[in-house]
Parts: sequence; C-alpha cells; structure tokens
Amino acid sequence: MKPKPEESSQTPPPWDETRVIGERVPRVDAYERVSGSATYTLDLTFPDMLHAVILRCPHAHARVKNVDTSRAERMPGVHAVLTKAEPEASLPWYFQGDRPTSALFDSHCRYAGDEVAAVAAEDPYQAREAARAIQVDYEVLPFVVEFEKALDPGAPRIHDSGNQVKMSFSRRPLKPLASFTHPWRPSSRSLVGTGTN
Repeated sequence: MKPKPEESSQTPPPWDETRVIGERVPRVDAYERVSGSATYTLDLTFPDMLHAVILRCPHAHARVKNVDTSRAERMPGVHAVLTKAEPEASLPWYFQGDRPTSALFDSHCRYAGDEVAAVAAEDPYQAREAARAIQVDYEVLPFVVEFEKALDPGAPRIHDSGNQVKMSFSRRPLKPLASFTHPWRPSSRSLVGTGTN
C-alpha cells in the first residue's frame, strides 16, 4: 500500500524562471513544415496500395434499414466494399468496461459521423466516388443535444441500458480479439485510410 502524500496548507512559491513555459522553443521540424517538404502519412505511397474511405451517417441518431453497395462494387478501381453484412465486419467497436456496446458498422447510428460502410480502391478519388455511390436507407430517430435533457426519463435512448454510461476501468490485460483475416483483400496489398465521406 502506497503512503499518502503529506498535505500542505502552504501555497508553493511562484516560479522565478522557466526554460520552456512562456519561452520560444524552436521546432525540430520547423524548416520541413514551412518549406512544404515535410512528409505526412497521406504523402506515403507503396506498391499495390489501396486507399480506404469510410461512409459515415449524416444523422445525429438513426437506424440503418438497408445498405445497397451494388453500384459502388461495380465502379472502376474498387477492390472491396465492407458493410455490416460482411462477416469480417463483425467486430466489437465501442466498449463499456470490458464488454462491447456496439459493433463496427452497427445498424444503430448514435451520432452524426458513425461508421456505416468502407470502400477500398486503387486511388483516393475512386474510393471517395464509390463511397458516394453507396445508397443507405435511414430511419431517422429522435435525439437531444443537451446532456441534462438526455437524462430525462422520456429521452430517446442511445444505448439499450439508457443514456447514462457507467464507465469502469479494469487493470486486467485486455483479451485479444479472435484472429481477423481479410478474405476480401489480397494479402500483398496495403490499406491506407485517406479520409472520410
């Protein structure tokens, strides 16, 4: 058991001089950033690389009734379209303690921007166009934006257990998920996310 630190009623004296706080500190990568020569993740390319785009829900609270990917799958350069219907997408996504509260591409979208589908294509433009070609039918659900109203007894429920999420943190090591393979993607390709739609 750790001993408690001694509590002091005295206020510590103010700092006389600091070397970092309030001082100009040169950035290590300043020249690269201002000259435009810095390399960012989106600047990287690899042989046979695929680019991914996530299609996101535009509604604050909705249920996905149907996802039609047929047009996107036929577009040039598209190698994969992934939705909740694919077994590879059956992954726990958000957690409350050590149990998942939803899955990847969950049909219950709890916020504007929730993931609905993903596209992998040969270039970012093809991926973006294919994501736009996906047709999604939503049932728009009621929502509130003030947290006080979200706690009212009649407020629209975001989770089955209600709107108040009780977080518990465990010090136990996380269990690894079951092995995840990508039968829809050749193993010789790299997949890089290039943004959202």
